[in-house]
Amino acid sequence: MSTTSPTIEGADKGWAVIEFEDVDLGDARLEKRLWSVAEDLSRQPEYPINQASHDAAATKAAYRLFDNEKVTPERIFAVHRKRSLERMHKEPVVLAIQDTSFFNFSSHKKTKGLGPIGDRDKDAQGLILHSTLAVTPRGLPLGVLSHRCWAREGYRASEEEQERKPIEEKESYRWIATLREVASLSLSHGKGMVVTIADRESDIYEFLLEAQKLNASYVIRACYDRHVRSPVHRTIQDHRDELSSQAKVEVEVPTQNRRALLDLKFTRVDLRPPERITRAKNAFIVTCWAIRVAENAPPDGWEPLSWTLLTNIPIGSAAQAVEKLSWYRRRWSIEEFHKILKSGCSVEDCRLQTAERLKRYFALFCVIAWRLFWMVHIKRAAPDAPAEVALTQSEIGTLCSLKRFKQKLPPASPTVRQALIAIACLGGYLNRKNDPPPGPTVMWRGWQRLASMTELYESVVPGCG
Repeated sequence: MSTTSPTIEGADKGWAVIEFEDVDLGDARLEKRLWSVAEDLSRQPEYPINQASHDAAATKAAYRLFDNEKVTPERIFAVHRKRSLERMHKEPVVLAIQDTSFFNFSSHKKTKGLGPIGDRDKDAQGLILHSTLAVTPRGLPLGVLSHRCWAREGYRASEEEQERKPIEEKESYRWIATLREVASLSLSHGKGMVVTIADRESDIYEFLLEAQKLNASYVIRACYDRHVRSPVHRTIQDHRDELSSQAKVEVEVPTQNRRALLDLKFTRVDLRPPERITRAKNAFIVTCWAIRVAENAPPDGWEPLSWTLLTNIPIGSAAQAVEKLSWYRRRWSIEEFHKILKSGCSVEDCRLQTAERLKRYFALFCVIAWRLFWMVHIKRAAPDAPAEVALTQSEIGTLCSLKRFKQKLPPASPTVRQALIAIACLGGYLNRKNDPPPGPTVMWRGWQRLASMTELYESVVPGCG
C-alpha cells in the first residue's frame, strides 16, 4: 500500500508548501501568501483567523487572501487534486466517496450571499458542500477529488414542479456531475480502479445510466425497489426474495456499539427506466448487481439492519459480494471528514461576511481537514514508517524534547505510530492497553497543542523555523 505523504520530501518546508507548491494564482506573492496562511490555519484549525495567524500582519494577509478574486476555489483546489491523484497512482483500488453536508451561518446576520439550507419554518441560512473523498479500501484518505460549494437561490420547489424539471436543473444533478468529474480523473489513474461510493440519495436512474455510459464503477445504497425486466419478477425485491442466503457476514455497528450477523444475497438485475425517462424517449435498460444484506436476529431493542446495494461491477461469487459490501462500509469516512470540517476546524464560526470569501475559505479548509484525517489513518496504514512521513523536523523535535515523551520516543528516528500516539496523548488520549485507537477529536486537540509548542521550539532551537 502506498503511504505517499504531503511532507515526505522536503519536510523542512512544511506540509502546506509541499501540498500547494504548484498552485497557480497568477501572482507569486499571492502563492506564497497561500502557503503561509495554510500553515497558520492548519496549526490552529479550531481558532478564528486572527487567533490562528501568528501576528497582525499575518491576520491582514489572510483576510486579503480570501478577499482576492484571483484566489478562486478552483485554483486553490486544483493543486490539491493533482497531489491526490499522485497519491492514488500506486493504489489498485480507490474508493471515491461522494456526500453532501450543510453549513449553518444563520447567526451571522451580516454575511451576504447565503441561501436556505432547511425548510421555510426554520429559515436556516448557509452554504452547501458536496465533495468526493478518495479513500483506499483499508481506509487511508488520499485526498479530496471534487469540491462543489454553493448557496441556494430559494426554497425547494414543490414535488410536482420538481417532477417537471429536467434532471440538469435539479439540485440532485450534483451526483451525476460529480460522477462525470471523477470518471474523467480516473483516466489519470492508470490501471487502477476508481469506484464511486454513495448513499441512498444517489439512487437516481440518470446516475445509474450515466455510469453505464461512462463505464464508471460504483457501489451505492438503493433507495427504491425498482422494476426489473423479467418474465417472472416484477421488482428487485421479488427477484431477491427467491434467493437463498449465499454468505454470512459479521460487521461492526459503531453507532450502536455492537456487532451484527448478516445474511447476504446477490443477483444480477436489468432495471427498467422510470416513466419520466420513457417519456423523454431515453428508455435504456441499466444492468447491475443487487446485493442484499439483512439481520435476521437482532438483539432485543434494536431494529434489524437491512441494506440493498447496487453495483455495476460484475459479481460472480459470494466473496466478491462481501468485498463490495466492505467497500460501501467505508462511506462513513466522508461523514468523519465533514465532521472534522465542522467540529475540528469550526468553519461555521468563520465571519468573512460574504459567501464568496467563505467559498475560498472552504476550499482551503477542505485540504486542511483532509490532512488532519490523513494523520489519524496513516498510523494504521504505515505504523513503522519514519515520523517524517507525517511531521516536519521541528514538530518531531518538539515532541522528542517534551519531558513526558523523552523516555518513550527515540530522539533520532521515532516511527509514525510513536509520534502520532504522542500527539493524541497531548489531546487527552490515555493510551491504555485496551483503549481503542485515537480518533479525529483527540488528534486535532493534540495537534493544536503541538502547534503552539512547535512555535516556541522553533524560536529557541538554532536552525529551526
